Amino acid sequence: MQPWENRELESIRKEYETLARDQLAGDAPARDRSGEFSSERWQKAADLGLLGICMPEAYGGQARPLSHFVAAFEGVGDGCGDGGFIYALASQVLGIQMALKLCGGDVIKRKYLPGLISGKWTSAHGFTERSSGSDAYSMETLAEETDAGYLLTGSKCYITNAPDCNLAMVFARTAKDRSPFALSVFMIEMDQKGASHGETFEKLGMRTVHMGELKFDRVEIPKNHCVGGTGAGMTVLAESTGYERALLLTTALGPMNRAVKQCIARARERKQFGRPIGAFQGVSSRVANMIVRQRICRTVLYDMAGKLGNGRSIRRFAQDAAITKLFVSEKFIETEMDAMQVFGVRSYLLEHFAQQDLRDALSSTIWAGTDETLRNTIAKLAGLPVL
Repeated sequence: MQPWENRELESIRKEYETLARDQLAGDAPARDRSGEFSSERWQKAADLGLLGICMPEAYGGQARPLSHFVAAFEGVGDGCGDGGFIYALASQVLGIQMALKLCGGDVIKRKYLPGLISGKWTSAHGFTERSSGSDAYSMETLAEETDAGYLLTGSKCYITNAPDCNLAMVFARTAKDRSPFALSVFMIEMDQKGASHGETFEKLGMRTVHMGELKFDRVEIPKNHCVGGTGAGMTVLAESTGYERALLLTTALGPMNRAVKQCIARARERKQFGRPIGAFQGVSSRVANMIVRQRICRTVLYDMAGKLGNGRSIRRFAQDAAITKLFVSEKFIETEMDAMQVFGVRSYLLEHFAQQDLRDALSSTIWAGTDETLRNTIAKLAGLPVL
């Protein structure tokens, strides 16, 4: 059975498409132009349950399978039309909450998961630095162990939601070698002494969620704020980045579906040379390719969610996750490029959905592993001697 033939999943998708259109959409093009992050919409999304679908009931979640998460975010992506905002929501669930759920101790889960699910905490994933991205071992942020805990010093750069977060999951060195146990992960409340928000960066796409810096100057961290214990950084990274690779492009399904529907309508209504443009094979072939891509991407993402159930460790599915992100990210961009062609010059106007969706899509081949990194991962896990 395909996901769109599952009545329960289709009901969830339609429900959240309607909720998003009624409560979250608003003036998305205007907010995109101004680069506005809406705290009010974030709280509405939390109230609608989007941050707790696949989280444990003990912390305020709904403990539903990840296929329900995919259905809900597919619907929201179709109804909302705000790619940056939806990306930020899904990124918090998959990159931060899921890592806490799988790797965090009871104390840290009780302290932060309820607030993340309810909307009290807005978080950022503090991994990337100006001098380090894919090479985690070149990270310079340092957490020195003390009798009371740790002292954190350093900075993070190009971090989604950094300017607006009040909580951060921060990766830091706790040893200076390139050992798998040289990194650790900490939960930092951004109103702590020594923690601050740095520069905010202007972006091409996903403009309704901000990107910026996080700075730390000898921030004191209790021992129980270390996620998974000292040296568990690579384990936590595998879960957080792995889940983002596996399912974060669920946020592409709604825009792809919206593009297909609107291009079909356009190809039927727009006439040139006395005929609908959909009668010309160049246009009909583009629309057909869009349908094929969107259909396969749905299948791939729902299949990935089925494998992960209600939140299994991602590590045994690392190759599947890399394949999913690589395939869907590239098909997402191709689909939005086709939508631009079908709508012609009108799609180039700032008020048009196609140009915004294309700008939002372009970053998907970069975050949580570039396409080049993902190809290396896929080949390495197939047994090739990739560096």
